[in-house]
Amino acid sequence: MNSKHENDLQYRLEKLEAEVNSSSINPSPLPKIVSTDSSDHRSPVKKFFVWFGSLSRIKKIGVVSVLVVFGFAILEAALKLVASAIAFTLLAVLAYLGYKFVVPNNIERRQ
Repeated sequence: MNSKHENDLQYRLEKLEAEVNSSSINPSPLPKIVSTDSSDHRSPVKKFFVWFGSLSRIKKIGVVSVLVVFGFAILEAALKLVASAIAFTLLAVLAYLGYKFVVPNNIERRQ
């Protein structure tokens, strides 16, 4: 029974080898994707400046004013974050100093 199984496997292997070696299988080449728009290769900053250059003078003033407002808003948020970090650090230092000097004095007085 084992030899019958081996013969069957050998037959399947030969059949697969014949299939692979046959010239009936011709893989078709993959189609090449060609981009006709060359602006896709430019950086976003260059795209912005090209777009900005195409605007009228009034629209340019509007865009610049909106960018200035957003810039100041981001700067304000960053400065508030820094101020909060400094305030938190000072609070932590004061709490540590209070703990270090006040708590040991209270413990010594009780003894």
